[in-house]
Parts: sequence; structure tokens; C-alpha cells
Amino acid sequence: MKRLSNSARMLCAAILVLALLIAGCGSKSSSQTFGGSGSVSINPAELFADISTSIQQPITRALDGWDWTSFIGNFGSLLINFRNTIEMQKVTYQSTGADGQLHTMTGLLILPKAIFGGKPSVPILMYQHGTEVYRPFSPSQYLTHRGKPTDYPEVMVAAAIAATGYAVALVDYEGMGDNTNTQPHVVGEVLATQVIDLLRSSRDIIARTGSPCTWNSQLFLMGYSEGGYVTMAATRELQLNHAAEFTVSASASLSGPHDLSGVMRGVILSDNTFKSPYFVPMILTSYNYAYGGQTNLYDPATAMIAPYNTTIPPLFNGNFQSDTISEAMGMNFTVPTLIVPKSVLSQGFIDLLTDTTSPVVALLKENDSYRLPGQLDSAWVPTVPLRMIHHPDDDLVPFGNSLAAYEAFIDAGSVTVSLVEEDAVINVSTNPVKTVHVGSAFPELLRGWEWLDGFKQ
Repeated sequence: MKRLSNSARMLCAAILVLALLIAGCGSKSSSQTFGGSGSVSINPAELFADISTSIQQPITRALDGWDWTSFIGNFGSLLINFRNTIEMQKVTYQSTGADGQLHTMTGLLILPKAIFGGKPSVPILMYQHGTEVYRPFSPSQYLTHRGKPTDYPEVMVAAAIAATGYAVALVDYEGMGDNTNTQPHVVGEVLATQVIDLLRSSRDIIARTGSPCTWNSQLFLMGYSEGGYVTMAATRELQLNHAAEFTVSASASLSGPHDLSGVMRGVILSDNTFKSPYFVPMILTSYNYAYGGQTNLYDPATAMIAPYNTTIPPLFNGNFQSDTISEAMGMNFTVPTLIVPKSVLSQGFIDLLTDTTSPVVALLKENDSYRLPGQLDSAWVPTVPLRMIHHPDDDLVPFGNSLAAYEAFIDAGSVTVSLVEEDAVINVSTNPVKTVHVGSAFPELLRGWEWLDGFKQ
């Protein structure tokens, strides 16, 4: 883990003292109930103190790409200068899985509570998190692992935003949280449905008598990495099919893999090494789950070579971290050794992936988040404010993903879409497995939220 410099540590200490003063040297956050559901009441300054303490401790290797100095610089002031305390609760709801069946799923809801009484009327922000394979790191699981806030970086971002006056809901996704199905990784319409069903449940919870806030009818969406992709897919679904029920005020899609059939397919076929190779077999297991009834072309048994076709798929059961999967593919973190992701793929699958007319590519095209469902040679036309932010040097999810989506939207006639290049300086030269993609997350999330906040009423 990257340690704080002495000056940064001194700054943290000073802020921590201020935080404790603001908190009145109070006790740890207490549990309470409202609306018939269990919730945890949290003082944002105390949460910042927990983060500051956790930063000084060793963290899980899979998460050491998150720059917590950057979090303090970008979001720390929102927790220190909080306008509201917050209440968190796990939401259990029903939604449709990639198998077409209804399943019980979970998410995390964070609600602001006025410091001096009354109920603030606030927007709902649907926050979609990035790729995660380890179930204990699901957003809703934070409530049972509150001693390690740095294991939940995006929950901490959501908490900081909620403290300014937003109701923030984070979906766990199918296969995460309490759900033990296979994840439908980058299966756009399925994930969008799960976001919208959590939105409905969150809206109903906020409407209950004991809720600490009310909803002002504004709806925002934001997400990073896979979350940026899901944000785009959910915005599309809301605009095209749920406009009578919900109106999207603005949507911020950050560094998402929107062009699966183009840019991301190129990443898979590349002869270059890659710092997160686990995403390749993750797509196989996900698409085999989602489309196994239509085709067996994504079946890892034939799409991967031995022994990986038998050793890798079981690692996507939610009980293993991404580093473990990458190591099982041949990557080494101790003496950093990168691999070419396609080295675990069968030649037959590589050939299908290379053929742009193959059914393998057709399924990827079907899930490009900028395409119009059912009319894959056309883009949908966003009519709501939609901003994409992406670092031009992104080494995991190339900038070309957002550029392809932006150009498709503009060509289709949209006048509400914008694309911004993230200009944060991310130094990865001293760490062969550190990435620009993860390093730019906190700056992009702040920039995305600040843009959304400009629409807040």
C-alpha cells in the first residue's frame, strides 16, 4: 500500500482532531430502525476518523491501487464539513436475474438526516460500483465490516456525497451481496433492470413515515468502470422504457467499457500483457450464465484451454479476490509478472472473437451500452444530460470506449451528451501492477458528482 507522506499524515492528524471536535467526542455510531427496517446512524466526521485510522493499517492487496491520499484530497472535506448525518441500511429486494427468473438481491441505501431536525428533501443518486468478484466487498456488506472502511472505497465516496444532501443507493449486482448466482458482468439490460428495481425499493423506503428525508423527485446516476457501463445501460433503460415513472435529471458515466464489441474485444485479442487479466474469464463465465440457453460458445470448458478451463471457473463463486484469479492465470504479484490475457483462451474461441460476423461478437455487440436494443446498427439517442469522463491514458478500460460511445451519440443526433478527458496526473511508473484506471477513480468520481450537483435543486 502507498503510505502517506509526513506532511499528508500531519494534515490527516489535524483533520482528525477537528473531526473528533465536531463529533463532540461522541461514541461510535448506533443502530436504530425506521420504516420497519434496520439502519445504522453514522456521524460523517467519525467515519472520516475511521478511514484515517484504517489508512495506517495494511489493506487487502487487491485494493492497494486505491489512492487514499487522493480520497482525502477529493472527498475528505465533504465528510468533515458535513451538512447532514447519514443513515445506512441494507435493502433486500426482488429483481430479474440473467436467467430470466426472479431472485432476492441486495443493495446499500444511504440517507441524509438533518442535524437540527426536520426532513431534508433530497435527490436520489443511483451509484453503480466498479467490477468486484469478492462477495464480502459488496456495498451492502460494509455494514458488517465497518472496522475496515478502506475495503469499501466506493461506499466511502457514496457516504461523503450523501452527507451533502443526497439519498444514495448502491446496487450489489446479481451474484454479489446476499445473492450467490453467477454475476452477469457487462450484461447491460439485466444489470440495468437490477438498478431500476433497487431504485423502486429505495423510493418506497424513503417514502415511509420514519425516513429521515423525503425525495424531491430528482434522479441522478453515476458509476465508475463497470459502474460507468451500468450507469449508461440504466440511463438508456430509464429513458426508453420507464419515462412515465422516472425522469433522469442527469447521468455521469465514468470510464466505462461501453464498446465491448470493438475496443474491449481488441484488448482481449491483443498480444500485450495486461494488469487485470481476470476480466477475460469473467466475461466467459458471465455470458455462459446469461446466454447458455442460446449458445455454448462462451462455455469456459471449450473457450479456454486446459487446465484453466477447469481451474478458473470455480474461482468466480464470490469467495475469491481478483488477484487470486489473475494468479491462477499465471500472473505473479510477488515478483511482478504480467501475462497476455488471451493466453488462457482456446484457438477456436480466439478465431470466433476475431471474426466480426461470428455469434460471439454479436453478443458483445448486443451489450455495447451505446447501441439501441434490437437495432444494433443504431445508437440510442440520449435526451437527458449525459456526461462521460475518462482518463486518456486509461490502461484497463481504454479511452476509446467513451470516444466510441460519444461519437455514436453525436452521429445519432444527441445534443445532451458531453465527453471530458480526466487530467489528473497518475504516476504508475514505480509500481508495475498499479494502474491509471484505478488511480483516476477518485478524481473522476469527484468531477462527475460536481457536474451532477450543478443540476441539483
